Amino acid sequence: MRYRKSKWNMDLVYPNKSYGGVYSLGLLIIENIVNLRKDWFCKRVFSDSGKISSKLVGFSLQYELDLKKAISMKCDGLNFAGGPLVSMNPEMIGKHFDFLLIGDVEENIVKVLKEYEKGEDKFLERISKFKGVYVAGKNKVSSAFVKNLDDYSYPVVQEYPEKVDKDFVFGKCFILEIERGCPYNCKFCPLNEFYEKFRYRSLESIKKLIDEGLEKNNVDKVVIYAASFAHPKRKEILKYLLDKKVRVTVPSLRAEVIDKESLELIRKGGQESVTIAPESGERLRFSLNKKVKDEAYFKFIEMANEAGFKKLKVYMMIGLPNTKEKDLEDFVEFTNKIKEKFNGQTYLSINYLVPKPKTEFSEHVFDKKVLKSEAKYLKKELKKIKVKFSSLSTAYKEWQIIHGQLN
Repeated sequence: MRYRKSKWNMDLVYPNKSYGGVYSLGLLIIENIVNLRKDWFCKRVFSDSGKISSKLVGFSLQYELDLKKAISMKCDGLNFAGGPLVSMNPEMIGKHFDFLLIGDVEENIVKVLKEYEKGEDKFLERISKFKGVYVAGKNKVSSAFVKNLDDYSYPVVQEYPEKVDKDFVFGKCFILEIERGCPYNCKFCPLNEFYEKFRYRSLESIKKLIDEGLEKNNVDKVVIYAASFAHPKRKEILKYLLDKKVRVTVPSLRAEVIDKESLELIRKGGQESVTIAPESGERLRFSLNKKVKDEAYFKFIEMANEAGFKKLKVYMMIGLPNTKEKDLEDFVEFTNKIKEKFNGQTYLSINYLVPKPKTEFSEHVFDKKVLKSEAKYLKKELKKIKVKFSSLSTAYKEWQIIHGQLN
């Protein structure tokens, strides 16, 4: 977005590298809404690109480790924050910013802008009356909610730096949000605490966004944003994208709901790999309220083979409450069977559970001794499959930060 002369300015900061931040849909949504208003100019700033120059600055907090960086980047004006991290622990994070935007930003950002236009005198007191705006010491935490996503403006113009190298994982593409929230209720995931309920855009609206986005951005790739790809018209969406002759990238898939036709459509869109997240063996998986039998994943793999996928990414977790020795044995047996059944290359990613606030596991202690023991066992037993473990020290820092230990 080129600079334009304006009466009011806002900077939106992604406190990390631009190769990740350019794909932040929240920033794109706010930038779009602000720049549609008369006398306003808004730009995105990243830790490695751009410079904060406005007196009204918003921070997108996606990950725990970004919080310290965001605090260090605050300016002398008004600083606010939003994003998943904010929704998980607003009382703690609200101490470090003038105000927070919680929930669907489309519902309250314009209201905030209108109050800012009136002047900074009692600004925080005035906006504290809005649902979804939290001002520490002035009101209680609440969350804004958009009932119909089709009713609000979507950022069809999505700008990228002139140079986009291999670090930009999706390259230049059009980001397409087809749904928001998740219809499932996994005990370890805080997503359903962010929104009142799962919603999806209408097929007609999605088709229009695809047409405008491809025309205005001159790209040949669409990345679908969806927590679970549960949209009831997902096949129609994929078929429409294929008619446009563009490449398509979809998120992690729910093995129990995706059928062979959907996988074939995804493959025709140019995607060579497919991702599933079983999390654990069957007994533990059911205890997470992820009630999917092992057989559903094996059936998924059979269909992925038939569709011609070359790579399979499998996400699992350790450190889950009530893990027993038998559960680790099941873990090994289950992942080895996945490797045996898939015709292509299988990549196994093992992550440590970071208990999040606003989940049923919020009080579960991050025990490094237990996690090291489980990881040691799996490293010894998993010989048939390519495995990558996440960083234990990083996971521990994330747990500390989201629970208020910033030192």
